[in-house]
Amino acid sequence: MKLQIFHTVNAGLYLWNGNSGLMIDGLHTGKGAGFSNTADRYIRMMEKGESFFGKTNDMLFTHTHRDHYDKALADRFMCKYPNSLIYGPGLDRSGVQSVLLEKGVRKFQMRNYIIYAFETEHDGKAYAETPHYSYLVQSGEQQVWISGDAVLTGSLADKVKRLCGEEYYAAFVMVYQPGSRSGRKFLKRLLPKRIYLYHLPYREDDSFHYYRMAEDVTVRCEKEGIVIKKLHTDSFIRG
Repeated sequence: MKLQIFHTVNAGLYLWNGNSGLMIDGLHTGKGAGFSNTADRYIRMMEKGESFFGKTNDMLFTHTHRDHYDKALADRFMCKYPNSLIYGPGLDRSGVQSVLLEKGVRKFQMRNYIIYAFETEHDGKAYAETPHYSYLVQSGEQQVWISGDAVLTGSLADKVKRLCGEEYYAAFVMVYQPGSRSGRKFLKRLLPKRIYLYHLPYREDDSFHYYRMAEDVTVRCEKEGIVIKKLHTDSFIRG
């Protein structure tokens, strides 16, 4: 089955492969810091087991900043769905068994998904010591790169290709990554079939003008032959 991907807001993604779901950075706050909280309707769906919360799901987090992760919401999810798995820096309390492939790279399985966790540096000097993973998620023959807030480099792309192969269905990046020279080098070396710009708030919460930055970055990248599609919040990804 072709992987279905739904985008909520901020860096929230929901992957469905026909057997199980994987929610990435999907339970968070962030309002007041230029991003958005998880919408109340998703929290109600979680509490009632409706829509995609009615399926078998696991949780993956790139890091624990509030615009990606909220402990109270994650705890509520795990209380409601105790057989689910949760993984992230400092969050692997559900017994996910990982294998160390080399320094800074682990491989593990969450039901039908094979996941490579790459230890990456969080963007911004103030956050450089924040534990952070970027992920390569495999579902059948499809591979999806999840950047989180990482500093992306050409050498990281080379490492991903060496460990995970050459074919990538999609890569998800946030505005600062393609806006940097090293981030563009990463994308040119990785060569995913599609590049999606995520990690934007709802427009009413956009106090730091991320949408304007996103417009500038996508236009600049297109001049270098890097085509980036901005995601719509609360919608399936199409094309």
